[in-house]
Amino acid sequence: MYTMAKILLLFFVIIKLNILQNFAGGCFLAPKLEVYIIHYMPPNSEPLKLHCASKDNDLGNHTLYDANQEFHWRFCENIIPNTLFFCHLWWESKDIAFDAFRSKLIEDDIDTYYWIAMRDGIYFSYDDKFPNFLTKKYDWNG
Repeated sequence: MYTMAKILLLFFVIIKLNILQNFAGGCFLAPKLEVYIIHYMPPNSEPLKLHCASKDNDLGNHTLYDANQEFHWRFCENIIPNTLFFCHLWWESKDIAFDAFRSKLIEDDIDTYYWIAMRDGIYFSYDDKFPNFLTKKYDWNG
Protein backbone atom coordinates (compact mmCIF):
# COMPACT_ATOMS: atom_id res chain seq x y z
CA MET A 1 0.00 0.00 0.00
CA TYR A 2 2.82 2.38 0.91
CA THR A 3 4.48 1.81 -2.50
CA MET A 4 1.22 2.50 -4.33
CA ALA A 5 0.87 5.82 -2.49
CA LYS A 6 4.39 6.80 -3.59
CA ILE A 7 3.61 5.92 -7.20
CA LEU A 8 0.39 7.95 -7.12
CA LEU A 9 2.16 10.92 -5.53
CA LEU A 10 4.90 10.80 -8.19
CA PHE A 11 2.27 10.59 -10.92
CA PHE A 12 0.44 13.68 -9.60
CA VAL A 13 3.72 15.61 -9.26
CA ILE A 14 4.58 14.86 -12.90
CA ILE A 15 1.11 15.95 -14.04
CA LYS A 16 1.40 19.21 -12.04
CA LEU A 17 4.85 19.93 -13.52
CA ASN A 18 3.49 19.32 -17.02
CA ILE A 19 0.61 21.77 -16.38
CA LEU A 20 3.04 24.32 -14.90
CA GLN A 21 5.25 24.05 -17.99
CA ASN A 22 2.29 24.70 -20.29
CA PHE A 23 1.17 27.80 -18.39
CA ALA A 24 4.64 29.21 -17.74
CA GLY A 25 5.44 29.35 -21.45
CA GLY A 26 8.99 28.13 -20.92
CA CYS A 27 10.52 24.70 -20.88
CA PHE A 28 10.77 23.28 -17.38
CA LEU A 29 12.52 19.92 -17.02
CA ALA A 30 12.05 19.29 -20.74
CA PRO A 31 13.95 20.39 -23.84
CA LYS A 32 12.86 23.21 -26.15
CA LEU A 33 12.59 21.86 -29.68
CA GLU A 34 12.12 23.31 -33.15
CA VAL A 35 10.67 21.87 -36.36
CA TYR A 36 11.12 23.30 -39.88
CA ILE A 37 9.16 22.46 -43.02
CA ILE A 38 11.13 23.77 -46.02
CA HIS A 39 9.93 24.27 -49.61
CA TYR A 40 12.72 23.14 -51.93
CA MET A 41 10.92 22.72 -55.21
CA PRO A 42 12.12 23.82 -58.64
CA PRO A 43 11.66 27.51 -59.56
CA ASN A 44 8.22 28.48 -60.92
CA SER A 45 6.59 25.31 -59.57
CA GLU A 46 3.30 25.10 -57.71
CA PRO A 47 3.36 26.34 -54.10
CA LEU A 48 3.72 23.88 -51.25
CA LYS A 49 0.65 23.81 -49.00
CA LEU A 50 0.82 22.41 -45.50
CA HIS A 51 -1.07 21.93 -42.29
CA CYS A 52 0.59 20.88 -39.02
CA ALA A 53 -0.95 20.16 -35.63
CA SER A 54 -0.70 18.31 -32.37
CA LYS A 55 -3.44 17.09 -30.09
CA ASP A 56 -3.38 20.47 -28.32
CA ASN A 57 -2.07 22.92 -30.94
CA ASP A 58 -3.40 23.45 -34.45
CA LEU A 59 -0.70 25.40 -36.28
CA GLY A 60 -3.03 26.22 -39.18
CA ASN A 61 -2.80 26.10 -42.95
CA HIS A 62 0.25 27.62 -44.63
CA THR A 63 1.40 28.13 -48.22
CA LEU A 64 5.06 28.33 -49.20
CA TYR A 65 5.52 29.91 -52.61
CA ASP A 66 9.28 30.14 -53.12
CA ALA A 67 12.24 27.79 -52.89
CA ASN A 68 13.84 27.86 -49.43
CA GLN A 69 10.74 29.44 -47.90
CA GLU A 70 9.98 27.77 -44.57
CA PHE A 71 7.41 27.33 -41.87
CA HIS A 72 8.68 26.53 -38.39
CA TRP A 73 7.60 26.37 -34.78
CA ARG A 74 9.15 25.94 -31.34
CA PHE A 75 7.70 23.98 -28.47
CA CYS A 76 8.52 22.29 -25.20
CA GLU A 77 8.31 18.56 -25.09
CA ASN A 78 5.92 17.24 -22.45
CA ILE A 79 7.56 15.90 -19.30
CA ILE A 80 5.64 12.71 -19.95
CA PRO A 81 7.06 11.72 -23.36
CA ASN A 82 3.85 11.87 -25.38
CA THR A 83 4.37 14.92 -27.61
CA LEU A 84 3.33 14.40 -31.24
CA PHE A 85 3.17 16.89 -34.12
CA PHE A 86 1.98 15.69 -37.51
CA CYS A 87 1.91 17.46 -40.86
CA HIS A 88 0.05 17.06 -44.13
CA LEU A 89 1.72 18.51 -47.24
CA TRP A 90 0.27 19.06 -50.73
CA TRP A 91 2.18 19.84 -53.90
CA GLU A 92 0.69 19.75 -57.38
CA SER A 93 -1.56 16.64 -57.39
CA LYS A 94 0.55 14.89 -54.71
CA ASP A 95 0.31 14.76 -50.94
CA ILE A 96 1.87 13.16 -47.88
CA ALA A 97 1.00 13.03 -44.17
CA PHE A 98 3.67 12.17 -41.59
CA ASP A 99 4.76 12.65 -37.99
CA ALA A 100 7.05 15.67 -37.90
CA PHE A 101 7.91 15.04 -34.25
CA ARG A 102 7.16 12.15 -31.91
CA SER A 103 8.52 11.88 -28.36
CA LYS A 104 10.83 9.02 -27.54
CA LEU A 105 11.35 7.38 -24.18
CA ILE A 106 15.11 7.46 -24.79
CA GLU A 107 16.36 10.93 -25.73
CA ASP A 108 18.17 11.27 -29.05
CA ASP A 109 19.68 14.73 -28.30
CA ILE A 110 18.13 16.30 -31.40
CA ASP A 111 16.90 19.86 -30.85
CA THR A 112 16.06 20.94 -34.40
CA TYR A 113 14.21 18.83 -36.96
CA TYR A 114 14.22 19.71 -40.68
CA TRP A 115 11.68 18.31 -43.16
CA ILE A 116 12.55 19.30 -46.74
CA ALA A 117 9.92 18.94 -49.46
CA MET A 118 11.53 18.15 -52.82
CA ARG A 119 10.16 17.10 -56.19
CA ASP A 120 10.77 13.37 -55.51
CA GLY A 121 9.72 13.25 -51.85
CA ILE A 122 10.27 14.41 -48.29
CA TYR A 123 13.75 14.47 -46.80
CA PHE A 124 14.87 14.70 -43.18
CA SER A 125 17.83 16.28 -41.45
CA TYR A 126 18.59 17.56 -37.96
CA ASP A 127 20.67 20.00 -35.93
CA ASP A 128 24.03 20.85 -37.52
CA LYS A 129 23.70 18.04 -40.11
CA PHE A 130 21.43 20.32 -42.18
CA PRO A 131 21.81 21.00 -45.10
CA ASN A 132 24.73 18.66 -45.85
CA PHE A 133 23.14 15.44 -44.59
CA LEU A 134 19.66 14.66 -45.98
CA THR A 135 17.86 11.33 -45.75
CA LYS A 136 14.86 10.59 -47.94
CA LYS A 137 12.01 9.49 -45.67
CA TYR A 138 8.87 9.55 -47.81
CA ASP A 139 7.71 9.47 -51.43
CA TRP A 140 4.77 11.62 -52.43
CA ASN A 141 1.38 9.92 -52.73
CA GLY A 142 -0.37 10.34 -56.07
